[in-house]
Amino acid sequence: MDHRLFDAARSGDTTTLQLLLQEDPLLLDRFSMSSLENPLHVSAFSGQAAFAEEILRHKQELALEQNQQGFSPLHIASASGKIEVVRALLSVGPKHVLCRLKDKDESIPLHCAVQRGRAEVVKELVSSFPESLREVNASLETPLHVAVKNNQVETTKLLLEEIKKRDMSPGIVNMGNREGNTVLHLATLGKQLQIVEMLIGDDAILPGSVDVNRQNRNWLTPKDILDVVIETEGGSVSEMYRVVQIFQTASANNARTERQLLKRSHPTRNPIRMIKNHINDEINNSTLEQRETLMIVATLIATLTFTGCLQPPGAFKSDDANGGSQNNATNTTKTSLGRTLDNIFGQRNSTAGQAIMADRRVHFTLYSAFNAIGFLVSVAMISQLTKGFPLRNWMRLCIISAVSTYCLAIVYIAPDEDVFWVVVLAAALLLVLRELYFFVKSLVNGIKAATSET
Repeated sequence: MDHRLFDAARSGDTTTLQLLLQEDPLLLDRFSMSSLENPLHVSAFSGQAAFAEEILRHKQELALEQNQQGFSPLHIASASGKIEVVRALLSVGPKHVLCRLKDKDESIPLHCAVQRGRAEVVKELVSSFPESLREVNASLETPLHVAVKNNQVETTKLLLEEIKKRDMSPGIVNMGNREGNTVLHLATLGKQLQIVEMLIGDDAILPGSVDVNRQNRNWLTPKDILDVVIETEGGSVSEMYRVVQIFQTASANNARTERQLLKRSHPTRNPIRMIKNHINDEINNSTLEQRETLMIVATLIATLTFTGCLQPPGAFKSDDANGGSQNNATNTTKTSLGRTLDNIFGQRNSTAGQAIMADRRVHFTLYSAFNAIGFLVSVAMISQLTKGFPLRNWMRLCIISAVSTYCLAIVYIAPDEDVFWVVVLAAALLLVLRELYFFVKSLVNGIKAATSET
């Protein structure tokens, strides 16, 4: 390869690049057939953003090329802290592809930036692709693991704040690496007082999210590790005393104590919390491709079941010319709940709009039950899978509106004396109230944050 091109890449000489391309228009194409570094790697390391932009203008595919170590230009720019080059690379390629490229250690660019404490680059990468916070390397370490492992205190704080802002806890902070160690295990082992305080101290960034009694693959809790550190390594007396205080305040236990407590409390364990934790673990342990596929399937099911509510088999009743429907509706014996709804929504003077299928009560009840289960579960799945997404609060508002619309449709098409839909409304109301709670909470937090900044 022409050494002049690499010299130009190191110095950022775009004029030489233009001249070389005039001499040989296929010069950049040859790098696609090589596993060696291309000029984009060199300009990324040198921080020559203008040169990188010129290269990308001629051949964007070079942004995806990896060298013999598996480093892409984005890996190199991220590790070197060359923020302008990082922005140039992210501006031309598919961000979800660039940010997930893995080197030989299966590290993504965010891992590289975190390891070197490149805070500005970390912000840019997370903003471009928030899901990169969940990605793990060959040692099953998330970027948060890498930050703690390398004692990058400010970067750790930044990552925790990003996780909080994107509502991605408690999953990420409790993920274990290949040895099953969480970030709290690592911070305790490294005697990193500042990070321990960020995780479980009085001013914790994610209060209540860190599982202080999580056991690693050797059945050791962070408290067990703390005891070993104090016995074997010691350290500053004041610092270690402070760590012990923090662990006591956070109700941290040794593994043996924890197993005894779990054994005693097993009969009264909250089944709802167990189900929630199981769902969160399944999501956190899945790959991005699996979550994307699940999102597509859940969206399709939600669409089909919502359509099934608006267009049930047999369509709807309509008023007959003699007003028979009106008389039929007037003479119907209503339940107390039906009369209550008449007071709220107004009395329906005809059966127009009711599902014809409702005349066959068993069929209508079974159809509505399975349809409601499919709709509500798929919407709940969408809600879980969109944790950490941008505009999360608006997504909650959409979910609230969609479920409320579904409930009103069920009320309208069901006969007045049929109380089955009450069960549907009760289940839907739980989902609506949950989303409404988080919507209001997020809104209040946003107002407080804006007020404190001013």
